[in-house]
Amino acid sequence: MRRHFSQEVVVLDDRSLYDWVDLPSVVVDKYRAGKIKSAHFADICRLDLLYRHGGYWLDSTCFVTGPVPERIAAEDFFLYLTEKLYGSVYSFCQNCFIRARKGSYLLAAWREMVLDFWTHQTVRMDYFQHQLMFRALVENDPRAKEHFARMPHVGQDATHILGAQPIDTPYDPVRFAQDTAGAFFQKLTYRGADAAPAGSVLDFIQHA
Repeated sequence: MRRHFSQEVVVLDDRSLYDWVDLPSVVVDKYRAGKIKSAHFADICRLDLLYRHGGYWLDSTCFVTGPVPERIAAEDFFLYLTEKLYGSVYSFCQNCFIRARKGSYLLAAWREMVLDFWTHQTVRMDYFQHQLMFRALVENDPRAKEHFARMPHVGQDATHILGAQPIDTPYDPVRFAQDTAGAFFQKLTYRGADAAPAGSVLDFIQHA
């Protein structure tokens, strides 16, 4: 990220996080008590962070290969939508990357939905409920539907090319350039990272 972004890069963990977000104590207490899992707490945090500060959220498993395109940077709100090549159409959208201006309506309304749910609940309905809440928002709130219609609808497939490859895929610079040409980042996973075979794409990424 630091290689390709001109923007400030802030790394969040359990110590630095609370310098940037301001969540209801009931939600934080549930997380600390183990009633909200880390993945879903991160979903909450990314919305609050962008609501308060604006900018970009990227998961730490996003391998960045170029700057954020101007067409995305210019949007008040942007995320990628799911397609059939990788992942699930069911989940509707991808949340590992979100672009939002401070206080943007879609971000603010989504955040309010998520906080209201976790204020009153301790059990998730679905692993993809964060994304499904966004779908419910843009399909049922007239103002949200209007904002969503103006957002460029771009599929996530180009951001998952490397992540869909077997862990032992040999690194070839020509193919790597082709695979990463369609998007400015690739969504990967930490699973299996310790077993990256020498000479593989994953091995190259770890030492890039």
